Amino acid sequence: MTQVEVSPTARRGRLKLLLMAAICLAPVLASWAVYRLMPPQGGKSYGQLLPTRPFVLTGAQGWPRGKWVLAARIEPGCQARCQQRFFAMRQIQIAQGEAAGRLTRLGWQDQALHEDVDATHIVQTVQTDVDDGGYYLVDPLGNQVLFYPDAADPKKVIQEIGRVLKTNNGIG
Repeated sequence: MTQVEVSPTARRGRLKLLLMAAICLAPVLASWAVYRLMPPQGGKSYGQLLPTRPFVLTGAQGWPRGKWVLAARIEPGCQARCQQRFFAMRQIQIAQGEAAGRLTRLGWQDQALHEDVDATHIVQTVQTDVDDGGYYLVDPLGNQVLFYPDAADPKKVIQEIGRVLKTNNGIG
């Protein structure tokens, strides 16, 4: 058999082709390696992210439709903790600036109660099994989004709700 001799020009051409292929594959291989060695962290939420489902009170008479809602239960005898909760909700709404009109405050209570709280809307309900140790953020479609306990830092809540409203600018 005879050996075919490759010219130096052909050898340089093959080398250039392999170099171009390596340059094109390098970003793909690097991103795959980084993804495998340092997996991305999930989104961090200050409030407790709730499963997407309708909030239990969205069908109640007096529920504000088409707005983001901060909802909290009005406890019997609404002492200092309850008053502080509604004060914090008011401050969170006011701190949203231009977006404050897209957010409303709602308190729900048993039909027999008549407490005086600083809420935009009050819904009369029969007993619900919803946790009353904080307040909920409900989207304009009536789905629960986040839960904040009474001990939540209002500054962090203001920032997070501001981001939610900004991200969902076309809703509500």
